[in-house]
Amino acid sequence: MKRLSRLLALSTVFTCLLGAASGEPKEGVQYIRLAHQVTGVGARQVVEVFWYDCPHSYQIERPLNEWAARQKPPVKVLRIPAVWTDKPDMVAYARLYYTLDRLGLAHREAIPVFHAVRDQRQNLTTEPNVLKWAATQRLNVKAVRTAYESKKVADAVQAAPALRERYQVTETPTLVVGGRLRTSPFQAGSATQTISVLNHIYRTAKAS
Repeated sequence: MKRLSRLLALSTVFTCLLGAASGEPKEGVQYIRLAHQVTGVGARQVVEVFWYDCPHSYQIERPLNEWAARQKPPVKVLRIPAVWTDKPDMVAYARLYYTLDRLGLAHREAIPVFHAVRDQRQNLTTEPNVLKWAATQRLNVKAVRTAYESKKVADAVQAAPALRERYQVTETPTLVVGGRLRTSPFQAGSATQTISVLNHIYRTAKAS
């Protein structure tokens, strides 16, 4: 009996070590399940909540795009600019995002915006500064101004805080899969590890 107990104990330890060695992300550690599942979204929906002035959002932009492009079929990531109403800069950068999004330029201009804000320390929280930046990017400045001042962009900015709350996001950047599972560089450990965790929970969502 003692020998059997010892074998069972060794088997349990071996199984635990094997699981740890595999490096498979663990729920409750590298990712969590939302307290309340977001309703009305697909199991494979991938959402990123980000902020242009967040260094981690900048770090994850290229790896996330590359991961999305590798999937079959490619994944279209739903970007949501993070807005807390008591943070004017976040409100302003959400306005910039929705302006570019309305013009179909949000994806193409993401890295240039991050570069301007994070590397060059440009302040793109005001309309005059946005228009100057748009000119340096050879964008249609008149179209940017029209979109920036439009009611649709204003409405999108106003709705952004509730959208962030819907996905129960408390930090940037955050990735949510299927309205159920959430991860971030703070949970995963780095931008690179975040993509590995994302891949795991996306595969899990596909299989369910």
